[in-house]
Amino acid sequence: MLIFDSIIFSYGTKKILNGIYLNLPKGMIVGLYGINGSGKSTLLKIGCGHLKENVGNVFINEESQYEKSLNSRFEKIAYLSQNTFLPSDLTVKEIVTKNGYTKETFQNDSLIGKIFLNKINSLSGGELRYLEIKLLLELNREYYLLDEPFSGIEPIMIEKIISLLLEAKSNNKGILITDHFYRYVKEINDISYILKN
Repeated sequence: MLIFDSIIFSYGTKKILNGIYLNLPKGMIVGLYGINGSGKSTLLKIGCGHLKENVGNVFINEESQYEKSLNSRFEKIAYLSQNTFLPSDLTVKEIVTKNGYTKETFQNDSLIGKIFLNKINSLSGGELRYLEIKLLLELNREYYLLDEPFSGIEPIMIEKIISLLLEAKSNNKGILITDHFYRYVKEINDISYILKN
């Protein structure tokens, strides 16, 4: 289980998170809801180690991360930010082969097979998001923190991404999702948390 325990975080004098508790069990999808500016993205960044909490602690499988290196979190957690992390001038094939993934895994995926020779900057928003999530899931981490995986993409691609996430869940992965398309998150989440005030 991934646990956020009594998390407090401020940007300067502005307190964003105040005493947040959330747990993400393996084999479950957790939905995190809240208005813009409520701290959802900040909490995900704390979980994966991109930000350090001011007060509180993150536990991975009952082990405190307080004095651990960030690498200890990276070995167990994958994080999808709102912005793409893929170089726009490379092809899908180049990204797959240069980063040690098995080409066959991606070419056997009918969607990625169609775009395998395309450059990243030529992909639609949905194709790009699907590829990013597929790449993250192939890292085989225990937990996945996804920030806005459905925003700005067409419903047919959302359904394909949901299939990937449900398969990961069935493989005992813990998935934390925040997205303004609440309807899609609510369809698949097992637990819901709301950040308010």
